[in-house]
Amino acid sequence: MRDLLRSARGERLGLAEYDADFYATVESVDGPILKTERIQTFREPGSPSWEAFAKGCWEEALRIAAEPNPELVRFFQQLESRGSGLRRLRIVEPPLTPYLIWELHFLRYRSNAGERIRVLDAGLVGELEEDHGTVPELMVAGRQAVYEVRYDESGTPVGAEKFVDPAVVEGCRTQVLALLNKAESFDSYFVREVNGTRPPTAHL
Repeated sequence: MRDLLRSARGERLGLAEYDADFYATVESVDGPILKTERIQTFREPGSPSWEAFAKGCWEEALRIAAEPNPELVRFFQQLESRGSGLRRLRIVEPPLTPYLIWELHFLRYRSNAGERIRVLDAGLVGELEEDHGTVPELMVAGRQAVYEVRYDESGTPVGAEKFVDPAVVEGCRTQVLALLNKAESFDSYFVREVNGTRPPTAHL
């Protein structure tokens, strides 16, 4: 995927521009929305659950994550009614970082709300990454656009680069779908590897 992006010219978007452009594209999306996550630690300022986790308040982070979110449920239902839906590929490297332990707990509630999530061990993308570079952080909006989400050195999102070349969009879409087919269902991974764990307090 990264080789496809390097060969194309994209449009650089700031964070607010990216959010607006992505949700406008979603209104007329013509297929599944595919999301890849490869970085093992992000910062998510503005997320109350993440902010509680970052302060070391684990039980509070879980309580906030578990709060009902009717708006999110409606969003996923709307996507499904349009024949799209959001499919997330979460690549994980053991041992899990404290952030990933939090995120996977958080994703359990997004999964319950209607997001379709699969988990892939990083070892299964080793050969791909040796040949083409690290799997990028992508949002593939059907066959319309690919957004490579950009982060600063701390892992905070700062915007995205948008690609609309049909060959790039289709190439990324095909490769992400292939990785999703290799991945494990979120529920089975969570029960086996995550359920009952908590981040080391010293790392919060």
